[in-house]
Amino acid sequence: MNYADIKFPDIQDGEGIRVALYVSGCHFHCKECHNKEAWDFNFGKKFTEDTIEEILNLLRKPYVQGLSLLGGEPLEPANQEGILPLLKRMKEELPEKDVWCWTGYSFDTDILAKMYPQNEVTQQLLSYIDIMVDGQFEIENKLTDLAFRGSTNQRKIDVKKSLEKQEMVRLQFGDEQKYEARKPKIMYFETFKKSDKVLTKQNKNNTIPVKFNPIDIFDEKSEEQKQIIEQNVKETIAAKNID
Repeated sequence: MNYADIKFPDIQDGEGIRVALYVSGCHFHCKECHNKEAWDFNFGKKFTEDTIEEILNLLRKPYVQGLSLLGGEPLEPANQEGILPLLKRMKEELPEKDVWCWTGYSFDTDILAKMYPQNEVTQQLLSYIDIMVDGQFEIENKLTDLAFRGSTNQRKIDVKKSLEKQEMVRLQFGDEQKYEARKPKIMYFETFKKSDKVLTKQNKNNTIPVKFNPIDIFDEKSEEQKQIIEQNVKETIAAKNID
């Protein structure tokens, strides 16, 4: 196995201060991947016993929380065999440190359903991994300020609990709410009429045509007010971020 880079200290790829290993080799070739040079399995340097010692020495620092595996693709079969000796030693010598792994494979359909039952190396490897972020990077779902992932389709998974239950146990990144509720809520006038909300000015792009009977709605208004309303029956009303 080759590796593209070892980053230390790393505070972007997982929680706390970490050591990040970027392996070489990936067949997914995601559109606008930020690490295209690592698609090549021959890119970078040979991963050797000296490399393992280098990583373990960094992990021994008391303020380091754990190891992050990225790529490239850590779960390419050849890379699994290369990473396994590192994780074995890490968990034997530093069991308190955690392991995060990023993969383009789907955890439930590719890893749990296919790789894990058929491959002893995958079984051993997963026993040492705590958190997995799965799914290929999708440029159409990219957001620049996502926590620990590049696109909203990617999922955070508790590997140990998933193996115990033999089904995917998904965790929250902590920033889902601000991205899942990005679209404004549209409120038709009949709904608005029944609420206690105050109508505010909205951007024209967020408006929709609404027809209503102004006399019914403003039945206690003056005749002058009714005439003004009648001249503007084809109003548009939009409500944004109304609970």
